[in-house]
Amino acid sequence: MKSMCQKELFCLINQISFMLDDITLFLNTHPTCQEAIDAYNHYKEIRKEAVKDYTEMYGPICRYDVNADNYWCWVNKPWPWEGECNN
Repeated sequence: MKSMCQKELFCLINQISFMLDDITLFLNTHPTCQEAIDAYNHYKEIRKEAVKDYTEMYGPICRYDVNADNYWCWVNKPWPWEGECNN
């Protein structure tokens, strides 16, 4: 995923997040469906890796992704929905 540009990676994260939301709704009514559980876990890992790559290359997407070891970096760059990411 590191070969993707910022816009592509941000779009992928949004798409996978939507998929996870959809699978979650299905699991609310079908909590023992192993196929859905497997899909949820699969896409959750892909999203986790994509968010990790994005934050390493472009900064945090949300406040939960901020690495505050040395300084607060949340507002150092354009927000993910601003600037070049949406061009």
